[in-house]
Amino acid sequence: MRAKTVVSRQTFVRSTLCGWLLVALSAGCGELPAEDAVGSLGSQREALRACKGAPYPIVLAHGFAGFERIGPLNYFFQVASDLRSRGETVVEAQVPPYESSTVRAATLGAVVDDTLKIYGACKVNLIGHSQGGIDGRALINNLNYSDRVASLLTISSPHRGTEVADVVSGLVPGFSYDLINAILKALSGVTDAPGSPNLKAALVQLSTPAMQRWNALHPDDARVRYYSIAGRSAGRIAASECAGGAWGNSSRIDLLDPLLAIPEGVFALYSPNPLVPRPNDGLVTVQSAKWGKFLGCVPADHLDEVGQIGHLFPDVVSGFSHKELFRKIVAELRKDGL
Repeated sequence: MRAKTVVSRQTFVRSTLCGWLLVALSAGCGELPAEDAVGSLGSQREALRACKGAPYPIVLAHGFAGFERIGPLNYFFQVASDLRSRGETVVEAQVPPYESSTVRAATLGAVVDDTLKIYGACKVNLIGHSQGGIDGRALINNLNYSDRVASLLTISSPHRGTEVADVVSGLVPGFSYDLINAILKALSGVTDAPGSPNLKAALVQLSTPAMQRWNALHPDDARVRYYSIAGRSAGRIAASECAGGAWGNSSRIDLLDPLLAIPEGVFALYSPNPLVPRPNDGLVTVQSAKWGKFLGCVPADHLDEVGQIGHLFPDVVSGFSHKELFRKIVAELRKDGL
C-alpha cells in the first residue's frame, strides 16, 4: 500500500477531479496616432533596457480543473514555498479551471505581465502541468508572448490529446455537456477561479483529433526553449516509451491512485493489447506528453506530479518526490542560462 497523506480529500476531489471523473463515467483598440505610437515604442524600449535578465522568475500554470488554494492545499502542493526557500522567485497563476486554452491563455498572460512588472524581469520561465502546458503554448503563439517567455516546460501535458477526452466526445452516451456544466458551475465556488466553467470547450480541445489540428496551427516559436516531462504509473516502467530522455528513466514503479482508476481504464480501449494499456499517468500517455526537449519520465501519476493529494513525503513505493522534481526542473533551466 502506498502512503498517501490525505488532507481535505473530499473537497480536493470535488474541485480538481470532478470534471475528469464525470468524463470517465460519461470526460480592441484602434490605431494610435503617429506621435502616440512613437511614444509607446519608446516606452517599451526603455522598459526592455531597464529589465533584468536571467535567472528569470518561475510562473506555475495549473491544469484542467485547477485552483490556487483550497484550505491548506494549493495545486502545486508546497512547490512555490519550497523553491522560494531556495532563493527562487515563483508565482502561481490562477486561470479559469474549465475552459479552452485560448481563454485560459489570456488570463495567464495577465499573470506574466504582472510578474514582469513587479519583479522588473525581462522574461519568465513557464512550468505548466497538464492543460497548463497547452495554455503556455497558446500564450506564446496566439498572444505573441515569445518576447516575454524564455522557456516553457510541460509536465504530462496532452500535446497530442488524451483518449479520455475522446470518450467524452461521443463514445460513452448518457451524460450531456449541459448536465456536466451545470454540476461544475455549482462547484465553481469551491475552486474560486475566475470565469464560468466550460467543460465542453476544454475537453473538445483536448481530444486527440482536435489537438492534431491545433498543433498544425500552433507551431513552436524559435525564440522560446521547450521542454517536457511525462508521468508513468500503474506499475509500468515503460522502458521503450521513455527512452531518449535527457534524465534517463528510473527503474522504480508507481502504483496508480485509485481516484484515477476509471479514467486510466479508457487507455485499454485504444491500445493494441487491452491488457497492456499504453504507458500513461492515469490521464495522459507518455507519447502525448513529449514535446520539445524530452527530459524523461517520472514514476508518478497525474496527481503525484504536483504532490496531490497533500503529499508531504516521497512515495514509499516509487520514491518519487514532487518537490525534488521541481528543484531538478529549476536546476535544468538555470544550467541552460534561463
